[in-house]
Amino acid sequence: MSVYLVRHGQTDWNKAYVIQGRVDIPLNEEGIRQAKELAAKMKEENIHIDLIFVSPLTRARQTADILNEVLHAPILVDERIIEEYYGTFEGVSRKNEDYLKQHDNFVKRYPNGESYLDVCYRVYSFLNDIKKNYRDKNVLMVCHGGMSRLVRSYFEDEMENRDFLDNLVFNCDLKKYEFKDRHIPLSQPARELK
Repeated sequence: MSVYLVRHGQTDWNKAYVIQGRVDIPLNEEGIRQAKELAAKMKEENIHIDLIFVSPLTRARQTADILNEVLHAPILVDERIIEEYYGTFEGVSRKNEDYLKQHDNFVKRYPNGESYLDVCYRVYSFLNDIKKNYRDKNVLMVCHGGMSRLVRSYFEDEMENRDFLDNLVFNCDLKKYEFKDRHIPLSQPARELK
């Protein structure tokens, strides 16, 4: 079983280097072209997908629909892989100094938005469910740049904070991950104090 991740195709806001977050922006012509190119590549490489999970935002759904013209897999919308909510920074340049200061902080929530930890909770929950319920399937996630960081951190043990922040999947890039069989105890069993 493999988990594939695709970031949606380009939008006008990607091109302008503006924070999109939950703002529902459609693909532009370049984004449509990117998705069609990726669909052709996946067909050429004979990548088999059993199930597609997609963010509810238009740009991700458009990308999934284009890919599915060659994949022919059921598509399920899952709210847990919607882009991070950047609150008051949505619609702001990614070069904004206040945004850049906030960007490096995993715990602090964006004003009226989410923190990386908030998003991590929902994305890890999604991936745990995929591992539990679709172990024998090849699954494609069609989602967002922010999700790509968190998905990579789920699968890679040796990721440093800077690697996390610097990691970004480009529009319509395809990444492949495999689940590892490992058990991480959450805590030690209770013991009696003497």
